[in-house]
Amino acid sequence: MSLQLIDAIQNTHKADAAFMALLGLTPAAASADMIKRFTKGVEPEITVTKDTMPHLCQYIMPGQFARNHLVFQGKFCIDFYGKTGYEAKLLFQRSFELLHDRRIVQPKFHSFLCVLAYDGDFATGISGVKGYKGIFDIDYIRMN
Repeated sequence: MSLQLIDAIQNTHKADAAFMALLGLTPAAASADMIKRFTKGVEPEITVTKDTMPHLCQYIMPGQFARNHLVFQGKFCIDFYGKTGYEAKLLFQRSFELLHDRRIVQPKFHSFLCVLAYDGDFATGISGVKGYKGIFDIDYIRMN
């Protein structure tokens, strides 16, 4: 289930021309270029330096089944990395506009409203790389 959620989040971002422009890509960019900007997991799959920015990591946080066991009450996090704090916040802002108070619908994935639960700066410890985090609550239908 979590892989379907991460795929739906990434596909939502990839389909948006404004978000992709912030990454220096187009929605039709090659997979090799996408991998340099998106990571499905907590730890970036690239060496994070100011030269590899911007970048984002998307991952699942602990959740639980609702009373109706066909609905999962989940959380996901997106870490936005940029050369400046402002660049990271711009990425977050566009992502917020794409996800907050909206349903995420993709083939084989359907959610109820996605809602921002937390956002804020975080230290990366890497010279020339700033971070901003967004954590979202999302309830979605379990697909078997």
